[in-house]
Amino acid sequence: MEVAVLMSVFNRREKTLACLSACFAQFEVMKPDRKYSFSVYMTEDGCTDGTSDTVSSLFPSVHIIHGDGTLYWNRGMCAAWEEAAKSDPDFYIWLNDDTMLREGALSVLLEISAALGHKAIVAGTAAGSDGSLTYGGRTSGGKIIVPDKTIPVGCDIFNGNLVLVPRHVFKKLGTMDPVFSHSFGDYDYGVRAEKAGITSVVAPGILASCDRNPGLPSWRDASFSLKQRYAALMSPKGRPLKEQFIYDLRSAGPVRAALHFVTLNMRVLFPVRKRQEKG
Repeated sequence: MEVAVLMSVFNRREKTLACLSACFAQFEVMKPDRKYSFSVYMTEDGCTDGTSDTVSSLFPSVHIIHGDGTLYWNRGMCAAWEEAAKSDPDFYIWLNDDTMLREGALSVLLEISAALGHKAIVAGTAAGSDGSLTYGGRTSGGKIIVPDKTIPVGCDIFNGNLVLVPRHVFKKLGTMDPVFSHSFGDYDYGVRAEKAGITSVVAPGILASCDRNPGLPSWRDASFSLKQRYAALMSPKGRPLKEQFIYDLRSAGPVRAALHFVTLNMRVLFPVRKRQEKG
């Protein structure tokens, strides 16, 4: 069975290379069984740090899709997915380049998929360097779900760091929605799956390592001007109000969407004031 690993990267060459190294190491371990064949489809969104050339040199089998710097994560993933879909593989695996696979991670995802008849989405859980859970399956309210040690457990939405999507699901849902630029596409995929009657689960155990993105977002930081805060909010990596509203409308309905629209604006108008450092 064919497995397409999907990535979207931008100017994180060393992390990208480390991620690919861990990924290809698992391909090699699984190769003797001849049960799965793997391909990697990577969108590089206009990288200027040599990522594309280095990947081509060290991992020549990687299919590289070139962006112009305007795709960001979600649309970059869509571009990789559309290219991979041309060969109609049996599975698609989303993988962030800052997410380091732990030993046996891909095997676990595929084994759980098989146990569920290859008809469910399977999310892997990542932990930070401090041992806390950082990314994985979540409740509809956004709370991360602690994975069981041996069996899959249900989830409503999931982070896109490490997720398996079987062909059966892709035929029903397609790719992530390109209406979203950077964020929301992964959560939205879980919402769409639930509405389509597709099960989403969290695979057993911790399958990857990935630290959480730290810091207070600049759109909530009082040290920036109001104009700068709104610019940060509306940027692809912020909380673009249109995209946020579309996601909220789909996931929680019009009342919740309208309320969140108001509260986001209030957070920009009345930001958190950073504590002054002592010294």
